Amino acid sequence: MSHWELTYKQYPTKLAPTTEDTHNIPIIFPNWFITHNKGDRVRFAQFGNEAVWNVNPNDSWIYLQTNLVVPWETLEAALPYFNQLTDLDIYTGFVKYNGKDIAWHQPMQTWKYRNNRTVHFNQTPTEGINSALNSEEETSEASSDESSKKSDPDKDTAQVEDLLRQAETTVISAIQKLSS
Repeated sequence: MSHWELTYKQYPTKLAPTTEDTHNIPIIFPNWFITHNKGDRVRFAQFGNEAVWNVNPNDSWIYLQTNLVVPWETLEAALPYFNQLTDLDIYTGFVKYNGKDIAWHQPMQTWKYRNNRTVHFNQTPTEGINSALNSEEETSEASSDESSKKSDPDKDTAQVEDLLRQAETTVISAIQKLSS
């Protein structure tokens, strides 16, 4: 059982979120709840398999298990393709990609244009919550047939390494011939 699941079960009383609560939960937290703890209204959220918390909207998020602050950069970097996005609002999920407005689609854990079409980025994600936190595989809207057509990054890396080795061997062979 993950730390998040244990935390969720530890607090059986869940409060209805206020408008302020809903506007102050970053979009990268797929699950969250509000409860009272020692007289404070506390927000708990799932970040990967970990539980994080904060009391005030302006406060930092803190890992429950270690009481270390979650750096803001870590929250942003948890979003797939974060380095290709501009004008990121981590609370609303509205952002620009190549000058076009897009938004984070929480149920599918993907970026969508305003017309609800999935955004197809030019390259593989540069982090994302899944790789940043060693979480589950990214949810995809594609069917299993479409996803089987996509390239496997590990296989691609191995192929590139083979090509580089072949090129190196060819260059060394050519140098040896020229030296003889």
